[in-house]
Amino acid sequence: MDSPRQEPKRRGSRAASVLQIFISAAPKRAALVVILLLLAGFAESIGYATLLPVLTVAMGDTAGQQSQLQAIVSNALAWVGIPLDNLAILLAVVGACVWLKAGIMQVGNVYVGNQMAQVATGLRLRLIDTLLNVKWSYFTRQPVGRFANSISNEAARAAEAYYAAAMFVTTAIQTVIYLVLTLIFSWQVGLLSLFTGLSITWMLRPLVRISRKAGRRQTQLTHSLVARLTDTLTGIKPLKAMAKHVRISALFAADARAVNETLRRQVVAKQAVRNLQEPILWTFAAVILLIAYRYTDIPFSVLLVMGALLFRTVITSNKALQNYQMAVIAESAYWTMQDTILEASGEHEINAGIKAPTLKRACVFDRVSFGYGDKAVLRDVSFEIVAGSITAVTGASGAGKTTIADLILGLMSPDSGTIRLDDMSLAEIDLIQWREMVGYVPQDIILFHDTVLSNVTLGDADYTAADVEAALRAVDAWGFVAQLPQGLQTVVGERGSLLSGGQRQRIALARALIHRPSLVILDEATSALDPETEAAICQNLRTLSRNTGLTILAISHQPSWVEAADRVFRLDRQQVSPAAAEPPARAAAS
Repeated sequence: MDSPRQEPKRRGSRAASVLQIFISAAPKRAALVVILLLLAGFAESIGYATLLPVLTVAMGDTAGQQSQLQAIVSNALAWVGIPLDNLAILLAVVGACVWLKAGIMQVGNVYVGNQMAQVATGLRLRLIDTLLNVKWSYFTRQPVGRFANSISNEAARAAEAYYAAAMFVTTAIQTVIYLVLTLIFSWQVGLLSLFTGLSITWMLRPLVRISRKAGRRQTQLTHSLVARLTDTLTGIKPLKAMAKHVRISALFAADARAVNETLRRQVVAKQAVRNLQEPILWTFAAVILLIAYRYTDIPFSVLLVMGALLFRTVITSNKALQNYQMAVIAESAYWTMQDTILEASGEHEINAGIKAPTLKRACVFDRVSFGYGDKAVLRDVSFEIVAGSITAVTGASGAGKTTIADLILGLMSPDSGTIRLDDMSLAEIDLIQWREMVGYVPQDIILFHDTVLSNVTLGDADYTAADVEAALRAVDAWGFVAQLPQGLQTVVGERGSLLSGGQRQRIALARALIHRPSLVILDEATSALDPETEAAICQNLRTLSRNTGLTILAISHQPSWVEAADRVFRLDRQQVSPAAAEPPARAAAS
């Protein structure tokens, strides 16, 4: 079973990490959002500045009682033609500024919301595209559940991290704007606001640390849980048959409890930050305003504006802290997914060949050696797969027969020696074009939870129902498909579980034949069939080979393929050699 992955590398300081998510996800949109926020802050600052003459008129303050700042604001309003003695017009200016700020903020939030969706979609598509282009050997080392978790859970949490980071930037900019306004109105109150915000942040920082740690732990545990579940459901039949699912259920319960504990810690820490901010804020605000009222000569109208700005400054700084806390909870998912994409990109399959492949004469192994690490599988292997014929390769389990198929397909590269197609080295050939010429049926048949039609065509709309029927008839499968409840439209179940093993193999055989390949590789592809059905399929494919020039490589222990083959090779002790007896088919042909 899979174990939790190591947590992703740290990326600089904590704040830098959150900001990096906001900037790196979409630099241009990030710049636009910042510009919109600055415009919104400017509109709001005009509104707050206009409150001074509003309060002066409303409270009947005389000109002599005005502060220097009030005089500056009054002169500015008079310069643009706004009468200072008309309360209705002054209130309209304040209201217009509030609406303008709200409109600009809405545009910014729409951009952020759109980008949040794009972050999740973009990460998913990047990961899918990267995975579809990695080397085959990479998949053999990875649990499938890891990628399923990334596509579903981590992508969604990564989008949440981006949104929280964007909101953190939003509220942080608002806090700076309010702080600047407060400093302009009264540097004493401004410094007190700064001190208050920093004090609250410092007091609550342990809760943010708990949130970050819980978020990372959640990412690790969820990865482990999904990977274990994927592996379990893949092999659920033998587990239930042996009643092992009961024990595994206990493991899932333990994993679920661990995830639950991390979520509990996140909720406790988030709510603590939210609930403690208000009483701490009111305590600081009350003390500051009381001191300002008793020990300064600031007019009461100005003091009210100062109080509003102080309150807004600290409130927005606290919102910034909450958004930062949400970002650090989800950021591990963002960086984990980025690490997964980066890691997979490093395993990108190299297709350096540019020549168009052909298979008119033979596929030749010339002194090919291959091994997995220190374990040698093939050693100086030389043999030919003649075009337009059936070649069978036999050998004991684990001898390396499947490796031969992997090498022909370019899924693996020889350690030494050369594989040639019509005298062209496989290294010189465009692998994508070559694989398009191949039909392949592996030992482990994989059918999708879809219709028979879709499983044969793999979603390719160029194939008609008649094409599918022809392919199914060639492998003696049309008889049972035609009697299914919905025929070609019958859903076969997860991994084809609603069909028998032999039926699944014949569907896979039809899939390999429908695009009229030049080479068909069958890796124990008829092992689940009864002898009569297998013999019939062998005869059908032999006729197809004779009539169309189709080349068939059958990797099999089954006597039917040995009898149908034109040539039989045996793989033993890392060597390939002709079988001792000549196949009946070849003898009859001669």
